[in-house]
Order: sequence, then C-alpha cells, then structure tokens
Amino acid sequence: MISKSRLINTSWKDWHGHTHHGTQTRSYETYPREHTAPPGEFLTAVETDGGIAMATRIIDRTEPEESIANLLNLYLECFPHFEIVDPNLAVPVRVEKVNWRILPPGKFPFDRAMQVLDDYLGHLTESDRAAARQRIRTITRHEPDFMAVGLGGFSEYIVFGFTRKNRYVFESPETGNATYIFRNEWEEVSQLTKRQILQEQLQEARIIHTSRWAIEVSEAIQRK
Repeated sequence: MISKSRLINTSWKDWHGHTHHGTQTRSYETYPREHTAPPGEFLTAVETDGGIAMATRIIDRTEPEESIANLLNLYLECFPHFEIVDPNLAVPVRVEKVNWRILPPGKFPFDRAMQVLDDYLGHLTESDRAAARQRIRTITRHEPDFMAVGLGGFSEYIVFGFTRKNRYVFESPETGNATYIFRNEWEEVSQLTKRQILQEQLQEARIIHTSRWAIEVSEAIQRK
C-alpha cells in the first residue's frame, strides 16, 4: 500500500460543536497503480469534390501492429467503411493541431480567471469545484500574464503562463490529476499530445495535490 492525498472542500465541527468550512487535505492508503496513457489519434476533415472526407495520418508499416489496429478500429467505430490509399493518391492536406484556446493577453487575477473558468468547471461536483477554485486562487496570486484552456486531449487542463519567469503551469481541476510545470517549451509542448508529454517526461516538475501543494507550486513558479 502507498499513501496518497487529495484536496477536498468540506465542513467539520470542532470540540465545542462549532461548524467550520474550508479546504482540507485527506490522506489515504491505496494499492499502487501504473497508469497507462491511452493512444491518441488526430482525424482531419478534408473537403473533396465528392464532399467531406476524414483522413488519418500516414500509416507506416514498420510501426507496431497494435498502433495500426487501434487506428483502424477507431475508424470502424466512427464510420461504416473506409479505404486505405497510397499517400501519393490522397488529397494533400496541411494539418495544424490546435490543443489550446489562448485567452486574450493581460494579467489574470483570480476574479478575471474565474469569469472564464466558472463554466469550464461546471461539470465538477460542488466539493471538487471548490477545491479547484482554491488551487486556481493560489496560482493566480503570482500574476500569470496569459491563460489558456485545453481542447481535445487536453480538455481537462488549464495553462497559466508566467513568461517573464519562463514558467508555464498546467493545472487540472479534475480530482486525482497532478500539476505540471514547464519552462521554455510552451510552443513545442502545445503541439504534442498529453501522452507524448508524460511518456517523454518533458515537464520540469510534477506536483501532487497534497498538503504541501501550494508551497511547492509557489516555489516552482518563483524558482530562477
């Protein structure tokens, strides 16, 4: 068994019977788990003379068989049939992957950040939403100068950019996810999938949501 922690918003009574409300860190014992990142694929809509067609990446016959099988099975789940064609015969297409919606530049104090993020956090439970707001408040105290919300495979992440300090904080409101800190790789990282980032360990730091989370995040942002 290993010890893990999570932040929750809750209420409790003291020895005198008075009720208090706030965010607590709950620690618990659990069996260790090895997280296997799911495979990710991009499908591209291509306009042709016959209408809209969906195209995949170019398949390399030297890649692992399970990777090709996953791509073909994905197509069978989405469409009744498909064709495999020579890349030279396919419609040429320029693919631009956009994993983030960059919000208008400027400082993002807590109130401004939450104007955007309240709807983004709407799917969380009341307790998880309160804990997420507290973590966002901690990060925005350091005055990020840009913010982005994730799309596609990054839909559960928010990016807080501190360009003067070369720090980029990837924070997830979802319970159980860690906070990731990057340095100068923002432009490159934004073009990668979450799976690539985690597998190649491109982050400078990975900070678990424990009682020391706020201290460790603040230190990582301010570190020279």
